[in-house]
Amino acid sequence: MFEFDQFRNIFVACLHLADQAPGLLRGLSSRRILKDVDCFDQGMFYNDPVKMEGSERTVELSAEACQQRCQVVEDCAHFTFWPDGGCLLTSEESSVKAAPYKYSATVSGPKYCGVPPADDDDDDVDTASSEAQQGESTWGAGESAVKEVVPPGINGTSCSKYPACVAVGISDGDCCPNADAVKLGCCEGFPKAVEEVKIAAGAECSRFPACVSLNISGACCPTPDGINLGCCESV
Repeated sequence: MFEFDQFRNIFVACLHLADQAPGLLRGLSSRRILKDVDCFDQGMFYNDPVKMEGSERTVELSAEACQQRCQVVEDCAHFTFWPDGGCLLTSEESSVKAAPYKYSATVSGPKYCGVPPADDDDDDVDTASSEAQQGESTWGAGESAVKEVVPPGINGTSCSKYPACVAVGISDGDCCPNADAVKLGCCEGFPKAVEEVKIAAGAECSRFPACVSLNISGACCPTPDGINLGCCESV
C-alpha cells in the first residue's frame, strides 16, 4: 500500500520543480530560439533609453515571447530579453550596445524578423506614398554614408577565438566586433576577480556600536584607506 510519507515526499519534490521551471524554461527556450531565429542577437541590449516611454518591464518565458509582446505595441521597434526573464521594449530612439559579461545571455532583436506583416490600412496608401516607394527617394543620393569602423579584437573577429565568449555559449559567427559593429562584453576576456579586502584586527565595524547602528560592515576604525569613520568615536 502506498505510504503517506512517500506521497508527501513526491508532492514536495513536484512543488520544488514547479518553482524552478520558469528559469529552466527561459534558459532552454532562449538557446533553442537563438539557433532557429537569425535576427536575434545574444550579448547585446538596447539602451539610451533602456525602455520606451510608457512601457514597463514584464517577465516572459522566452525571447520569442518578448518579441511577440513588442509586436502588439505600436511604437515598439525592438526588444531586450534579459537572463532573469525580464522583457524591455524600446523604440527607434534607443541604440544597441554590448551587454556586460555577466549578462552575456541577454537576447535582443527587432519587432519582426524579415518583412513585417501587411497592415490593413496599406490598401489606402495615397499616390504620393506609392510614387515614393516606386521611385525610391533620391534624397541624399551621391552622399556616402559614414559608418563607424570598429577594429577587430586581439584574436580577430570570430567568437570561437575568445574563450570568454565560448564559455557563455557564443561560439558561432563574429563577436569582436559583430555584424552590427559592436564588440561584445566577452571580447575583453573573463572579468577580473575582485580582490578580497583584508580587515586588520580591531578595525572591524562590528566592534563599534555606532557603526553597527548605521549598518556599516567591513573595516571602519580605520578603513582600508587609513581613515577613522565618525562612528569610531562612540564606544
